[in-house]
Amino acid sequence: MQASLRRHLTYWLLGPLLLLVAAGSFVSYRIALSAANKAYDSALLDPALAIASHLKPSGNQLELDLPSIAIEALRIDTEDRVYYQVLGPGGELIAGTPRLPAPPERLHPGEHIYYDATLEGERVRIAARAVKVETGTAIVQVAETLIKRDKLVLELLVASTVPQVLMAFAAVALLWLGIGQGLRPLDRLRGEIAARSPRDLRPFSERDKPQEVRSLIAALNQLLSRLNAAIASQQRFIANAAHQLRTPLAGLKTHAELARREPSTSELRSLLDMIAGETQRTSHLVNQLLTLARAEPGETQGGQPVNLHEIVGRDVRDWVQRAVGKNIDLGFELEDAWTLGEPLLLREMAANLLDNALAYTQPGGSVTVRTGVRNGESVLEVEDNGPGIPESEREKVFERFYRITATGGEGCGLGLSIVSEIAGRHNARVDLGLPAGGRGTLIRAVFPRLAAQAAQPAPPLPTRTVPTSR
Repeated sequence: MQASLRRHLTYWLLGPLLLLVAAGSFVSYRIALSAANKAYDSALLDPALAIASHLKPSGNQLELDLPSIAIEALRIDTEDRVYYQVLGPGGELIAGTPRLPAPPERLHPGEHIYYDATLEGERVRIAARAVKVETGTAIVQVAETLIKRDKLVLELLVASTVPQVLMAFAAVALLWLGIGQGLRPLDRLRGEIAARSPRDLRPFSERDKPQEVRSLIAALNQLLSRLNAAIASQQRFIANAAHQLRTPLAGLKTHAELARREPSTSELRSLLDMIAGETQRTSHLVNQLLTLARAEPGETQGGQPVNLHEIVGRDVRDWVQRAVGKNIDLGFELEDAWTLGEPLLLREMAANLLDNALAYTQPGGSVTVRTGVRNGESVLEVEDNGPGIPESEREKVFERFYRITATGGEGCGLGLSIVSEIAGRHNARVDLGLPAGGRGTLIRAVFPRLAAQAAQPAPPLPTRTVPTSR
């Protein structure tokens, strides 16, 4: 799944922002640690100075002249444990804890140092003071655990980091909104493109567009210009082809008809009948090819209100005459069914459905055309009791020039392809199935329904037309 541009930009900006928050938190930690050490180191040095002031020589020895109760008073702390140590000039232990780590460097009399160490597996902070005595330099150390310091560091860290985190979340939210606002021109451009009809190839305006979007619009306009030129060339070709093909075919058909009226042998008349039939089929093929070229795929973003009832009703007489000629019972069950579309193409769709049904239905069969509203959708359907379409062939019959073998008929394999193209052009679907009787073919084109108030009353038509020959 591909991430959106908005999310992609947010991720790119979120990474550096999180690094800044992490760096800020580290700096805040160092500052908090330094502040905690400054606050407690001076208090840690006071016991060391008090102990150093009570060092007294005793013969060749040095002793701590301080009552045990005073020493305990110096070590009292509500949270941390306090340790002390006094080392003589020779490094011998005078008093205190024997395992206290020594200072990391040599101290001169009057100097003191603070350092971190570990005592019995526990972290401690130590204050060491060098004291001048008669026999040399003594070292006094006082150590305490870091419970108070850690609490203070944590409090200072939370106090400084929480606002940073909140600001980071606010910055992410502002980034998300800001990127969304920055991408608005792309959303508007997308809306303009989606609102265009497939035949509307006018260039898009670059006015009031950001510089980054203008380059995209310029490239899109160049593509539209080339596409417009290609479509115009195709339309010119179609117009020329229509003229170049229809005229000689019409002349050939006329001459064949004239020749058939002249006295001739049966063989010559048979050949003339064949020529006339082939000319008729070729003209039909040319007309279907031109219709297929007009029915380019795409969505119709408009059109006009069209009543399928009226579309079918316009050519009732012509279709009845053709059905009578083939001894086919042709019936019409027409109700108002409104949709948005192009009347010429919808008329071609109805003509191809009827032509297909009459072409493949045997003499004595029946064909029924229906229009109406089903389940909130406008429907045009044609039903026949002809040989039908095998289920394995139903997907293939919508392919161009595909014909089912051994079905007879005069078709050229374009009728249902044209129906499918026109349906796609009108956001409709075509369903193929069996009639209720279980024999023949039922083809149903389902369109988005238009509101009934747009309808105009259609003149009544007979519900059934029966050939006079029956």
